[in-house]
Amino acid sequence: MNRSRALILAGALLAPTPSLAQGASEAAVKAAFLVKFGAYVSWPAGAGPVTICMVGRDVLGAALDRAASGQQINGRPLQLRRIETITRGSGCDIAYITGSARQTVPAALAALPAAPVLTVTDSRWSNARGMVHFQVAANRVRFHIDDQAAAAGGLTISSKLLGLALSVRERRGR
Repeated sequence: MNRSRALILAGALLAPTPSLAQGASEAAVKAAFLVKFGAYVSWPAGAGPVTICMVGRDVLGAALDRAASGQQINGRPLQLRRIETITRGSGCDIAYITGSARQTVPAALAALPAAPVLTVTDSRWSNARGMVHFQVAANRVRFHIDDQAAAAGGLTISSKLLGLALSVRERRGR
């Protein structure tokens, strides 16, 4: 895909994603991404609400509340949970993992081996990478995707979202 087409797709898919220099807070942009990611992921069993869990320090606060307010993902209501630690049975569909004194980012990821949870990490809080890993690049919030880890959890990430990533670790067999 050429660069101009990718930029148009990015605008349509993930708007609003202004640069941080344009006044959008980093937290607001990341919160918007978290809410929008769900529309581009298929889970093995998709019934009931989509639950986004803030795991560890609540670094997005009200920005996540505003981004999620009244939203649905593929017709499913969206709900938020804030938890200090995560396990496979925590009931999260998307987990933004920032770590805490009770559970580091690597420990949280280790608690979810091959789980159908879209794990999202952040270079600001840890070098450990989930299926999606935020990074600020050129004053914009960008992300890397580990499609192999998503496949291990039974998740399918849309090629539209994969095309917007800074890098993609491809799933085996593709």
